[in-house]
Amino acid sequence: MILNDLTLPLIVFFCTWTFTNGSDWLKNKKGPLEDKVLEVPEETEVPHAVYWFQATDPNVKSYKLGGETDNKTLIEKDGWLYLREPFDWETKKVHIITVEALDADLKTVEGPVSITIIVKDINDNRPEFNQTLYDGVVRQHSRPGRPFMRVYATDKDNPSTPNAKLNYSISNQIPDTYKVPLFQIDSKTGEISTTSAGAQNLDPNTGVEYILFLTVKDLEGLSDNAFIRNTQVKIIVKENLWKSPNTVIITENSTDPHPIQITQVQWNEPGAVYVLQQKERYPNFPFSIDEDGKISVTEPLDREERETYVLVVFAKDKANTNLEQPIEVYVSVTDINDNPPVCEVPLTVLEVQENEKIGNQIGSLKAFDLDESDSLNSVLKYQILDQEPKLPSSTMFIIDEYSGKIQIEHDRFQKTEVPEYNLTVKVTDMAGNPTGFYTVCSVVIRIIEGNDQIPIFEKQQYELNPIPEDTPVGTTLLTIGAIDDDEPKTGSSKILYNVVEGDAEGTFAISTDEETNQGHVVIRKPLDFETMPVYKLRIDARNPEPLVPGVVYNASSTAYLNISVIDVNEAPVFGSIEYQTMVKENIPVGNTILKVNAIDPEGSSIRYRLEGDVFNWLKINSETGDIITNTLLDRERTDTYKVRVIAVQFESPALESTVPVSINLVDVNDNPPMLTYQEPHFCFPVQEPKAVLMKAMDKDLDPHGPPFQFSLKGDDKNNTEDWEIVPVNDSFAKLKMRHISFEKIQYDVEVNIRDNGNLEKTYTVSVLFCKCSQNEHCYIDVQIQTGRPTVGATVGILLGTLLIPGVALSLVFYLLKKNKEQKATTPEAKTML
Repeated sequence: MILNDLTLPLIVFFCTWTFTNGSDWLKNKKGPLEDKVLEVPEETEVPHAVYWFQATDPNVKSYKLGGETDNKTLIEKDGWLYLREPFDWETKKVHIITVEALDADLKTVEGPVSITIIVKDINDNRPEFNQTLYDGVVRQHSRPGRPFMRVYATDKDNPSTPNAKLNYSISNQIPDTYKVPLFQIDSKTGEISTTSAGAQNLDPNTGVEYILFLTVKDLEGLSDNAFIRNTQVKIIVKENLWKSPNTVIITENSTDPHPIQITQVQWNEPGAVYVLQQKERYPNFPFSIDEDGKISVTEPLDREERETYVLVVFAKDKANTNLEQPIEVYVSVTDINDNPPVCEVPLTVLEVQENEKIGNQIGSLKAFDLDESDSLNSVLKYQILDQEPKLPSSTMFIIDEYSGKIQIEHDRFQKTEVPEYNLTVKVTDMAGNPTGFYTVCSVVIRIIEGNDQIPIFEKQQYELNPIPEDTPVGTTLLTIGAIDDDEPKTGSSKILYNVVEGDAEGTFAISTDEETNQGHVVIRKPLDFETMPVYKLRIDARNPEPLVPGVVYNASSTAYLNISVIDVNEAPVFGSIEYQTMVKENIPVGNTILKVNAIDPEGSSIRYRLEGDVFNWLKINSETGDIITNTLLDRERTDTYKVRVIAVQFESPALESTVPVSINLVDVNDNPPMLTYQEPHFCFPVQEPKAVLMKAMDKDLDPHGPPFQFSLKGDDKNNTEDWEIVPVNDSFAKLKMRHISFEKIQYDVEVNIRDNGNLEKTYTVSVLFCKCSQNEHCYIDVQIQTGRPTVGATVGILLGTLLIPGVALSLVFYLLKKNKEQKATTPEAKTML
């Protein structure tokens, strides 16, 4: 072999590094004699090499252990610490020992140092139920999901690890009459409750007792290697006593001694504490409840004050915790006839013209009763008891018995002789029944002259200075007036002003001043120059009383008003108060998804801009308002993307408006399924086929998620010969061994997962076969050193260590010397000499 200038140094370096460093495993297992924390799994197969302590003092000949060795650990003269008996986490979790280095005279030359050995828990304990058989009672119609009992199991393994994390399940239900689960169990707490089907179908009248077969697993129930324990629960169904009673009927103004019991509620078991509250906030709450659940009314009720009450009853335990959802008790207060009719006003004033005809209706007497409406107690009957004066007849008027409408029965009214009539009207409830209450109301009917004069406007044409379009609603613009020569303060002279033309939208209103008879023109709705710049109003003046025959309204009772509106600079107006659209999340970049539109009332140009685009997904055409995708959208980040569009004028000052835009993203199948599984290992040699539990997940929504299809990659023959896929449910499957003839190596199995939308991805599931301890933990065999090397062996090692670099260095110097001699014999060298 020919050596160049680099070959020998590389050989020397490689040999030296290999000898001094050894394997990575050994590097992690050795170190100086110093305080240290080590971790050793319990039940580790012994003897087991724990750590190699290497003292720095050259006089060290042996090592000594002290502290909590418990006869489970020993240390060799060369510093190797061994485990001679397995640790047990359940017995002792930490062992603290001391190590010191000794010379030939057994004197301490280094240390002692403190070594803390933490025992690592393994899953070596089965869960244990605290009872071999449980008895439970469930009430009919028990609320689904509310626990009525609990089973309890413990595991002696480390509670901070999955070894002691338990998973409860119901494996069977007897009888299974309805072919659906009637009970459910919380997988973490062991609390048992009814399902929706159970709440509906459990019936105490059938006399059926149910038996549940329960299973508890450790390792959170996720591993085929989990320990299992079983038990049974016998459940009896009983009637649910905690239910709302029937509506309670109470007659108002009872004279019986109070309190009076009205109903009772009862919790399913004794010892409950009952609390009574009001559902609504009542000024007075005249109800109470005692320790037995008896509800009483504490004082007489008044239906006119309140017709119904809703009482809320809570059942609590001694810790003031609700035992169940509260129930409601409805109380209805029935009416008695305890209220007389009431006149709506102390004095009813009506008017009648001298020329009114027989049968004309001149008005109504208004009265009411506080008793229950639509009941006989509140049906009123009207009767005229007296009329003064009785001229020219004692029955000038009649009244409708049940409506109170007053009509003329005789005419020949003369204001000069009788200016007004006084009527005494009796109003009786219970439709006039003699047992009913009654009251007396007074009516004055004034005789007025005939309405033979029409209103005449002071001006036929009214003018008004132009008004800005932003003048507030409610502003009085103008006062107009008309004159009526009929009798003052009567319906014949009162003037009502009406806009009859020029205001189809009802933008203006005119109110009458009762004292002056003038009309006030008021803005009723917002003005808009762009819609209506000028109004030409026609206004009519009319009387509430009819005109006498032969008299009609003419042009004198009509006036005109022109109103000009001044344009002001207004902000742009969007075509909608909010924009919404729905697009698929995979819409290509550059596509328009929505167009917003705004106009400037004054016709100015508008530019658009976006705000709130936190993901920078969008852009907007500033001239057209088109909203365009800037990047790909992603529903998995947000399903509704909200931004704002600003429309800005080009005028000065530039006014702007804002409109919200909501983009609802429709899910597409753009995410492949994801695979999760616990890194598995199996003990070699394999005794029986086992499996790896796999779970698939998908960020997409239905129908692009489950059910998932698991399969082995078809082009890998080893996959299909060694493994098979066994479905568990829509999201889980098992990778199961087809045989047990596996080597002690790691197998990488290609598993393909396809979602319901046919999007798929292939994953590598790594399965390790290894030699295991008794507790199925992988471990590496360690060769035990029974003593220190002999002197000959030590010398041999030292000579070998020194010989390799010595030979290498000699060869280097030889090559350098030879190279120098060759250079000296060249012609150039001779010339220099």
